[in-house]
Amino acid sequence: MKRMMFRIFRRRMSYEWEQKPSVKPRARSASGARKNSVSSGKGRSKAAAASSPFSRKSNQRAGKKAEGRDNGHNTSGRDRAASGQQGAMAKRKKKRSWKSVLLFLLVLLIGYGAWLFLHRPTGYWTVAVFGVDSRDGSTNKALADVQMICQIDRSTGEIKLVSVYRDTYLKINSEGTYHKINEAYFRGGYKQAVSALEENLDIKIDDYATFNWKAVAEAINILGGVDLEITQAEFNYINGFITETVESTGIASVHLTQPGMNHLDGVQAVAYCRLRLMDTDFQRTERQRKVVMLALEKAKQADISTLTSLAGYLIQQISTSVGVSDVLPLVKDINKYHIGETAGFPFSRQSMRVGRMDCVIATTLESNVVLLHQFLYGEDVSYRPSSAVKKISARISEETGLYEEGKAAPSGGSSGGGSPQVEAMSPFPQRRLKRPLPKQYR
Repeated sequence: MKRMMFRIFRRRMSYEWEQKPSVKPRARSASGARKNSVSSGKGRSKAAAASSPFSRKSNQRAGKKAEGRDNGHNTSGRDRAASGQQGAMAKRKKKRSWKSVLLFLLVLLIGYGAWLFLHRPTGYWTVAVFGVDSRDGSTNKALADVQMICQIDRSTGEIKLVSVYRDTYLKINSEGTYHKINEAYFRGGYKQAVSALEENLDIKIDDYATFNWKAVAEAINILGGVDLEITQAEFNYINGFITETVESTGIASVHLTQPGMNHLDGVQAVAYCRLRLMDTDFQRTERQRKVVMLALEKAKQADISTLTSLAGYLIQQISTSVGVSDVLPLVKDINKYHIGETAGFPFSRQSMRVGRMDCVIATTLESNVVLLHQFLYGEDVSYRPSSAVKKISARISEETGLYEEGKAAPSGGSSGGGSPQVEAMSPFPQRRLKRPLPKQYR
């Protein structure tokens, strides 16, 4: 039995041996055998993993990632090329946009210039100018020593000045009060003063400007002073007014040493405007208009820097409804403007007392307003006094008894029948004032 089982086992072993392929064995080291065994193990594990469903999914994901990396490299290249093209196109568009902007600005500038030409200022611009005598520099609650109508023809540049005599007896408010015209500013400021001038003179006032003497002195100093012929009568009084003006304004100056041609600084020019003791208020208004004319001539000779400083100073120092937009065209075209005719109102007048006041009476107001409109707008103007002017004129005639129309007084003449005051020597000794003239005005 044992022998039989041994034979079967030996036959089976020999059969299996015969079934194996005859491969020539290779000599290898122990480490190599180990490596092959390890790699064969990995291979078997990889093969096994590949045959599993989970491994197939991971392989698919890995394939997609690899494909994405390949596609990413290709896409980034295409993106770089596209971005380069877009950059070039953006530069070309930017150049075209700048050209378009410049073209638009040029068209806009040309259009604005054409609009300014078509809408350039024309017609008359009427400004009421008030000069107040205030010691504290304020322009409120003060008597208006200067009341002037300044009419500017913006098409020709001609300026006409009309001084309304401060003692002229007129209606000063809506309540029907009659008084000297400078009382209107004292009681109600520029609003009441402008309203009174519009009603009594039948004119439309566009703007107003109120200044004190300090502003005038500083403005003339900025322009470098003015040259004036001083008469002996004026010289007798002017140094006293210089002293008073220095004290009221705080601006330094010096006394004049002789009559004749003098170069006046701001304070001296203001003192000249205020002179009144040796003649009448009519001559004083003439002196005021003369200084305005000389100041305008100096302004026309000044450079743009001086004019800018002057405009900036005046806008800050005076009370006015005139804005910067109104002043700049005047500064720009200063040489275009010139003072044509000047006059005093009323043209036909007589001095007399009304109550306790020494007043200037228009003879008559109605006829004087007609003369005023002819002076401002031309003798050919067709003007008829308003019912308000006729009513005021009739009231003044009734109070004063002056009904007849008088003849226009000569320029600078005395008030209809009154005589100029007798000249007198100045009580103020000629001396140098304590405060020296500032260096910038020497």
